[in-house]
Amino acid sequence: MTRRSFSTNVALTLFATVTPALAAALTLPTLYRLLGADRLGVLTLAWVAIGSCALLDAGLGRALTHETSQLLARDRAADIRPLVKGSLLLLGAIGATATLGIVLGADAIVSRLHAAGALGPEIRTTLLVCAAAVPLMTVSAGIRGVLEAYGRFDMTSLVRVTLGAATYLGPWLAVRSYNSLVLAVAAIVAARFVSVVVLYVFMESTLGAPVVASVSAWPEVRRTLAGGIWMTLAGVAGAALTVVDRLILGAMVSLAAIAFYSTPQELIGKLTLVPMALSAVLFPALSAAAARESNDLTRLFTRGIRYTFALVFPLAAVGAGLANEWLGLWLGKDFALPSHHVAQWFCLSVLLQSLAVTPLNLLQAAGRAHVTAWLQLAQLPIFIAAVWYAVSVAGIAGAAFVWAARMLLDLSLLLWLSSRYSPGLLGPIRSWSAGIGLAVIFFVAMTRFDSLMARGTLLAVGLSLFAASLPRLIGHDDLAQFRALAARHLSRQAQA
Repeated sequence: MTRRSFSTNVALTLFATVTPALAAALTLPTLYRLLGADRLGVLTLAWVAIGSCALLDAGLGRALTHETSQLLARDRAADIRPLVKGSLLLLGAIGATATLGIVLGADAIVSRLHAAGALGPEIRTTLLVCAAAVPLMTVSAGIRGVLEAYGRFDMTSLVRVTLGAATYLGPWLAVRSYNSLVLAVAAIVAARFVSVVVLYVFMESTLGAPVVASVSAWPEVRRTLAGGIWMTLAGVAGAALTVVDRLILGAMVSLAAIAFYSTPQELIGKLTLVPMALSAVLFPALSAAAARESNDLTRLFTRGIRYTFALVFPLAAVGAGLANEWLGLWLGKDFALPSHHVAQWFCLSVLLQSLAVTPLNLLQAAGRAHVTAWLQLAQLPIFIAAVWYAVSVAGIAGAAFVWAARMLLDLSLLLWLSSRYSPGLLGPIRSWSAGIGLAVIFFVAMTRFDSLMARGTLLAVGLSLFAASLPRLIGHDDLAQFRALAARHLSRQAQA
């Protein structure tokens, strides 16, 4: 098992997760110009649909990380290989079943979108191509879970860097060369196939022997599946919450509305790559700490919250304060006009969503996955009804507001549940609740000003207060480590 420092693993994962954001920023203007708003709306749906397919893994991907981390913490590495064998077979079967369901329901899905008749056949073909990616996504989720439990973030990061770039550069090349939406989506699926092959090879080398799926491993898989079923329900509900707002816009308004809504959402949403990078490292560590009943749970939890806020808040604040300006520079004033308020609400949403990752990890690592599942399922009908009403009243800006409100509710409930599980977290969570409340007020106030001068002033005040609190936010121990690291670096520079 390869052990690296917490910060090194986070840095590797963060580097891998930043790549898609850079690729998206570079390619989306060209895609919008060549495809138009309607066809770009379909492509953004394809990105979300393919990405969400990893959540159809019956919870086995995340459960494999949890179980493998706990087995390693208990010195039971010999029990890991049979668990992996059967899990891969089951993940492949789940993916194939989902593909069949999409193929059979393709016509019904297309009929619900508010699309021009001439675009309907192209949308249907695109959907069928997307269906081919489902088994690839379910299997890769399991393989990645095993590698992360072993701490092989170097391997997973290498694949994610390449795949993240290909996810946007592949469609960009296809559209520039052939102006084909179908080929653009096919390029995404091809990149997923290559990534699965590479991940499988990496996993074989990590486990020390080829992993061949076998039904004889079912008893071990059943134990993991029992824990993962709740993660499945949470994942499926989360996937539905991710895509339902776009489907409602497509049904009630137009595919162009999806583009104006989802394009800023697609880019701003990349800020969640920061907490996801932390999550990939924190979840195995939290699982191991829970297995040992260690006091590290509180330390890891507070570190996750602190780092997330420190990294995401300034980026989200600048994004909200200058939304109209950066959208205009990126995609043009005609695009920025209907989208800048949407972008501001998504900047708030991404901060709240990022902060929610740490309590979600804590509850799942502690064996409380059923709690997070019920939380997601309970929100789904409320969110659908709220988005439907908000779109009818305020269009895409209303949908974005509802998304932000749901993120605030989700974070509040997860923090409360975490304090119930670990009473030692009650004090830190109370302090953070006050800070989160101030951040919400800041972002809501930002949406009320159209003047650049007013937004700039508010942004300057917010960033100044953030900078003043940063030393306390990071913590004295971490600051001392950073200073020591910087001193060593400067010393090596002087010697060189």
